[in-house]
Amino acid sequence: MACAVLLALASCHKKDTTKDYMISSMDNRMVPYALAGSVVKGYTGGVVVPASGVRYGWTDTYRTTKKATDTAMIILPEGSYFEFIVPDTIATFQVTQTAKAAGYYSTSATSDITVIKLGAGGSLDGIVQPAYKFTDSRDGREYGYVGIGNLEWFTENLDYREAGSGYAGADDLGYITGRLYTWKEATSGVSGSGLGGGPQGACPAGWSVPTNEDWEDLAKAVSGEDMSFLSSWNNLADLLKANATLNSDKFWPFSINVASNFENSFGWNALASGMGYDGFKHFEGLKSYAYFWSSTERDSDNAFYRYIYYDIPHFPFNYTAKGDAGFSVRCVRKK
Repeated sequence: MACAVLLALASCHKKDTTKDYMISSMDNRMVPYALAGSVVKGYTGGVVVPASGVRYGWTDTYRTTKKATDTAMIILPEGSYFEFIVPDTIATFQVTQTAKAAGYYSTSATSDITVIKLGAGGSLDGIVQPAYKFTDSRDGREYGYVGIGNLEWFTENLDYREAGSGYAGADDLGYITGRLYTWKEATSGVSGSGLGGGPQGACPAGWSVPTNEDWEDLAKAVSGEDMSFLSSWNNLADLLKANATLNSDKFWPFSINVASNFENSFGWNALASGMGYDGFKHFEGLKSYAYFWSSTERDSDNAFYRYIYYDIPHFPFNYTAKGDAGFSVRCVRKK
């Protein structure tokens, strides 16, 4: 009797073998940051099995204009794009693409998109407002700048979009963190030396990519001491970091190894803007690292840079291949 009951239960819970699993590597290919009200594209595709009869649909956590259901899902072919307007709300929301086919379990891919708003009351908070403003005649982009030592420095990273890449392809994030450039893109392949002797490169006319000597001038003005470029610049990072937030999320995480005073007394406003590599196919370090190019080359293959890491109080230097990594650019000019 007990055996009969067990067999009956087993038959009731027998695995459904009428459906098969899709084989896929679905990827929405969406940017992780976008301006409120902008149009964002998503990509449909990635299902390998079955090879035909796949229906794609999408839904997001703010609206349900296109539901991934049997009755309402929009049929989209492999390799097509869908568009939607980013909500006018500072938040992070999810967009999910779903693929369905008769005889198969559905599969899906989800992306997070963080909404950015500019200006007062927007996404960026906690920076020191610059004393002066400059407008790049090439694209109308406005930058703050401040006099430090013998030079005037941008108080934000360069966001010239004819070269480089936004972090993770998110061009809109460039309004806040600037754009990332290889050394060759930043300098147009020209090495610089001497105070104010850097190439214009990607900077606006009248401005240049800082040389090792320009960086030394900054360090002396901020610290009050002569500092060689080829040194670690101990305890200098907190004097330059901004105690800033993006949608209330700190750019520089808390660390027990760093005092985190965020003095930022000169209003240089360093943000942890991350880096790109492998031809901007990969990105890392947002809200952990800040990397800045020097226009001075180390040798024919490599160039210098400086970086700030949230977990150490220093502002060290290093070098890397000129066409490899994508770092931030701060433009300078002589007073």
